Amino acid sequence: MSASDSAERVAGRYFDGHSSQARDAQAWVSDGHLSLRLVDGQVLQFAPSQVRLGMQVGSAGCYLHLGEAAVLESKNVAGVQRLVRGLRAATAGTLWLHRLEVSPRLILLSLLLTLALMVGGVIWGVPWAADQIARALPESLEELAGSEALEAIDRTWAEPSQLGEARQQAVLAHMQPSLQWLTEQYPERSLKVHFRSAPALGANAFALPGGHLVFTDAMVSLARHDDELVAVLAHEAGHAVHRHGMRNLVQGSLLVFVMASMTGDISAASDLVSGVPALLATLAYRRGMEEEADDFALEMLRARHIAPSRFVDIMQRLDPPQEGDEGGTVSRFLSTHPPTPERIERFKDAE
Repeated sequence: MSASDSAERVAGRYFDGHSSQARDAQAWVSDGHLSLRLVDGQVLQFAPSQVRLGMQVGSAGCYLHLGEAAVLESKNVAGVQRLVRGLRAATAGTLWLHRLEVSPRLILLSLLLTLALMVGGVIWGVPWAADQIARALPESLEELAGSEALEAIDRTWAEPSQLGEARQQAVLAHMQPSLQWLTEQYPERSLKVHFRSAPALGANAFALPGGHLVFTDAMVSLARHDDELVAVLAHEAGHAVHRHGMRNLVQGSLLVFVMASMTGDISAASDLVSGVPALLATLAYRRGMEEEADDFALEMLRARHIAPSRFVDIMQRLDPPQEGDEGGTVSRFLSTHPPTPERIERFKDAE
């Protein structure tokens, strides 16, 4: 009796991939190859590299993909798996794939692993990638983005400053030594201070890409000493030096791409269910950037021999504590800034 006759045979139907006609067949492993005897007596052989175990759906039969287009269909699932095992290491990987496809536990495990990778990518991968991309972008592109953002703000929320020319020049003159220090320390950064009247924004200051630092008239009026404005300048300069504006733009684009990849639909990135994770991740990113800007401001004030209490004073006026307001867990979680009392304590401790 030959080795091929003694080998276990699995019955099935053979499709050659060129027609829809099925032919009864028997398959077995012989000399490390898959042998196939058709009903007309023809014997075919396939190398292990040509055999791939297909997906089994529910209680249906399973498939062996043979070569480029041929298929062996069989209801003897256990027999087909033994055939694949008989092909040794050459097809062991496809057997593992088949087990993954039909095992509820492995499916659940793979789902949890996929979700963990997605969450990790959003929380850690996107910020890292955004930082690398932002650093690689040319200064000219960042300047263009900042100029266009400033023009958009001027068209919608802001008007030319209502501060007198003398007051503007006095504030700029007081800021000039600090701006000069920043230029010496970070020659690659070009910082430009702008004053705007923007009642809708209230007392505010913000940094745009390209080093555009905008102060509203209300922010200037809120200050009782120009050193307080320098303290605010130090914080916004931290955003500019660390290129937070460009990082925000890049992160926003990457998040849309990630959410679209996860949902398979670009429009779904704006849906509530798919948008909430991106929103929460964005809030976390921005809190981290605010903390980074606070650290920069504290170091700069120390280097410039300006009391950190100047930042504390204007922050207390900008965001005075409300009676009975202890900053609930939800409001803290949804804030893009660290809680004001915590920020104030950091600067008080630095005195």
